[in-house]
Amino acid sequence: MTLVLILNIFVKVESYLLIKFILGSLGVIIGLSIFLSGIDLSISKIGTMMGDFLARFDKISKVLIFGLFLGFIISMAEPDLIILSNEVSLALCLNSWLIVAIISAGVGFMISLGLYRIFKEISISKLMWIVYLIIFGLMAITDNISHAIAFDASGATTGAMTTPFIIALGLGVANLKGEHGEENSFGLVGMASAGPILAALLMSLFTQIGQIEIASHEEGSIIISGIINASLAILPLSLVFFTMNHKYFKMEKDEFKEILLGLIYTYFGLILFLISVEAGFMDLARVFGESLRDYKILPLIGFILGLLVVLAEPAVAVLAEQVEDVTGGSIPKRNILKALSIGVALAVMLAVIRIKTNAFSLWMVIVPGFLLSLIISRKVPQLFVGIAFDSGGVASGPMTATFILAFCQGVAGNVADGFGVISFVAMMPVLTIMIMGYLYKGRN
Repeated sequence: MTLVLILNIFVKVESYLLIKFILGSLGVIIGLSIFLSGIDLSISKIGTMMGDFLARFDKISKVLIFGLFLGFIISMAEPDLIILSNEVSLALCLNSWLIVAIISAGVGFMISLGLYRIFKEISISKLMWIVYLIIFGLMAITDNISHAIAFDASGATTGAMTTPFIIALGLGVANLKGEHGEENSFGLVGMASAGPILAALLMSLFTQIGQIEIASHEEGSIIISGIINASLAILPLSLVFFTMNHKYFKMEKDEFKEILLGLIYTYFGLILFLISVEAGFMDLARVFGESLRDYKILPLIGFILGLLVVLAEPAVAVLAEQVEDVTGGSIPKRNILKALSIGVALAVMLAVIRIKTNAFSLWMVIVPGFLLSLIISRKVPQLFVGIAFDSGGVASGPMTATFILAFCQGVAGNVADGFGVISFVAMMPVLTIMIMGYLYKGRN
């Protein structure tokens, strides 16, 4: 909010927009807080129980089918993906929930493959090499906007809802794998984040992308849309949990009530978050982008936005603590936060430069960035490889999927050319953690 007031010195926006933004910001903060509280009470616990349940299947085929199903329904509930799909639907002229379903199918497929990797103890770096070579092949036959949408979908999918569930799911399965449990527990989020790229690139082969101007929304439709989207997101997972609890888990009353309360928190927090984002939060970001698009210091503004916004992402602090614990304090939390801040700042700056430069294509950064990460992955402990690919979805959370995306769309002047920023933000933490892992290995 402070950052917006500083930007308002350069761009004088109308008072009603500023008021809408302040109210929207409060709604986002309160909604996200309620949502995340609900996640802790319910989704993480459900994910762990599902992981334990999966690990007890006697046939790997059952694990793969159930993993595919779980990945699909949890991705359908991801708020970042819902927001992005509403923007992508304008460019692709497709129903937003059809886009969510296609992307979620990709997530489900890769979670299924990731669970297979855990059971067979396959090296994650080898598997990621194969997956990304296929992705690079599909990029060769698709256009730049398709690349941007695909990698943006990857970053948006592994957000506040999906990430804790997938981590808990992977931990539940990996804990029963003995001495390699800790190492195998990481990487499932990274595998899941590759699914949307594959799904979106395949989807783009059968759709026509247009240049759609940014349109405003009516307040009444935003409220109704928020309620409908939250209901469609939470209901499938809740029904699966209730069914499985009745047949298999048979939880104690008090524990069941706690999870039920968590699901209610998650539902109402998601409604408030989605309404607040559309009602005022993203509108002002677009206005700033439109007003600042001709400023020579625009890349610097993008750098500062990235530097500050990443620190507001809920999962960034969690990742920093996770790496500090794994390295026994050799890589302090503050150093990780600094590195991620600089990395994301550079990512937003590059996204702005790409929009303003016709000859600057997304693949010129994404392909070398992931290729370098894959090369380093062969030289660092596999634990770091898993953490690095998991971290790709951490920085590209609710703040990036809302304010930064809308700002870049404002700079571009249309919906389609504004895509790509989430992909840059999702790539940088992968590379940053890989480099940290390489340095950590060199010191030991």
